[in-house]
Amino acid sequence: MSHSSGGEQVVKRLERVLEEGLERVDTPQAARAVVARIEKMSTGHTEAELGEAAAHQTATAADPAHAAAKTIERAAAEPAPPEKTVADVLSTTAAQSVAPTPAAAAVVEAAQNTLTDTAKVSPPARRGRQLLKAAVLRRMGPLNALDARIYLAVNDAPHPGALDSLAWGLAIVATGGWIWVIGTLVAYLVRVPGSWLAIKRLLPSVVLATWIVEYPVKSFFRRRRPFARIVEALVIGKKPGSWSFPSGHTASSFASAWILASVWPRRAPVFFSLAGIVGFSRIYLGAHYPGDVASGAMAGTVLSEVTRRLIARLSG
Repeated sequence: MSHSSGGEQVVKRLERVLEEGLERVDTPQAARAVVARIEKMSTGHTEAELGEAAAHQTATAADPAHAAAKTIERAAAEPAPPEKTVADVLSTTAAQSVAPTPAAAAVVEAAQNTLTDTAKVSPPARRGRQLLKAAVLRRMGPLNALDARIYLAVNDAPHPGALDSLAWGLAIVATGGWIWVIGTLVAYLVRVPGSWLAIKRLLPSVVLATWIVEYPVKSFFRRRRPFARIVEALVIGKKPGSWSFPSGHTASSFASAWILASVWPRRAPVFFSLAGIVGFSRIYLGAHYPGDVASGAMAGTVLSEVTRRLIARLSG
């Protein structure tokens, strides 16, 4: 990500604050106290509420990124026990990372540069990060903890540069499911049997599945999601984006695979394998938990089948 010199300074400032906070988490007991404090602070609040409150704090600032950094630095400077200070810093960082402001990108980058296992921090900060992560996983419910552990297993595995580039390229071409539509149009141009039927079914299915998942569904879950889940995501190392459940890329890909399989059933394994690769790439890139991907696959499949039946009824 490219930044102006001012943006780079903000990221560096936030990295320093976060690293110093991690260094203060020096025992499992301290880590558990921090996580318990975060949960207590965020009880009754949703991601959307605290993200909007954070945006309000910097709304009148000439430089929103600088204002966001100042807010986080103030949380770190408060005279308080270590567990309260670290909890305040993490909660403030999480709120600023999901706030609908231009500053959010810099906050997310600083968090990713500090809190992921591949980040270069001091040995005490590295230990604090591991202790916090273990404390978060311990307090998660069984399903959420399993989701996070699978995510960590994928993201802790080797990530060769070529594979990273391929995954990013796949994320771009799979956005909105248009690569599936383009592929089907190519099949029509070379006169593949059944391709016109595939186009008539695929286009409305992809549009409907993508729109429903990306807007009303994601907005609904974002507004209801407890704020503690965003802080947990930040500590786990997942990009704490506001719009992650369910995965829109996966929904559009499985919607497309389902429709194409209804036209060319012998090719169904190919279509669903490609959709599965798209879904896995979202976990690999750190954009989604496995649960986000599974729910996206289910939503895309169901919505595409509903659309297919509706089209069949209207055309019949």
